[in-house]
Amino acid sequence: MSLPVCYLVVSAASAPEPITDLVRLLQADGWRVAALSTPLGTRFHDPGELESLTGEPVRVRFRLPGTGESLPPPDAVLACPLSFNSVNKFALGLADNFAVGVLCEMAGYGVPTVVVPQCKPQLAAHPAFRRSLETLRAMPPVTVLHDPGASGEHRAPSWREVVAAVRAAHGDRPAGGS
Repeated sequence: MSLPVCYLVVSAASAPEPITDLVRLLQADGWRVAALSTPLGTRFHDPGELESLTGEPVRVRFRLPGTGESLPPPDAVLACPLSFNSVNKFALGLADNFAVGVLCEMAGYGVPTVVVPQCKPQLAAHPAFRRSLETLRAMPPVTVLHDPGASGEHRAPSWREVVAAVRAAHGDRPAGGS
């Protein structure tokens, strides 16, 4: 039996814990992880480390039709950490880079998607960001993990809470049990 696939979408936002720890926790929960990144996200998260953990290259760019290999179809998507810019693009459907384009497309397919925004409190207070979170929360396959009352820049939940949210979005069962 093959493992269910979780797309991990990273962007130009600092993670409160090493992103490699998140990948390991997802894998321990029974997921095959395929990493995608926004172009600037590669400056925040080491594609080489992610590739060595997942066994697959980190996808950053659209591939030309008929070239390269397609990603395996996902059972769940985790956008974590998702920057202020990428949250707003996703909510508005602005697919100007591969990672955000995949988020938009997978939401259209109804793939369970967990979004973990990470930005400065000053950006989180911006009205556009608040509207974007409302839009994302209103999308049936999307779960947003964001506590506007949390202090400081580290509003993100623990990686264990994130993995539990992915499991719950996928049907509240360990990934290997699907």
